[in-house]
Amino acid sequence: MALTLAIVSYLLGSIPTGYLLGALAGVDVRKTGSGNIGATNVARTVGKGRGVATLLADAGKGFIPVYVALHLGLA
Repeated sequence: MALTLAIVSYLLGSIPTGYLLGALAGVDVRKTGSGNIGATNVARTVGKGRGVATLLADAGKGFIPVYVALHLGLA
């Protein structure tokens, strides 16, 4: 079970949320602003709403695996 959670956590963390939200808006955030795919650059180049969505999604990608591990007694 721990190995499965580790693999799913890795895959979840590898989703480039900022890039995807930028692409949905028709902007390649890697080529605008600072070039970073993080929430700050997404907010600057695409808009505050998508920037906040990126921040929340990225935080969730870290929170969810830890929450699941704690509830499964793995941590």
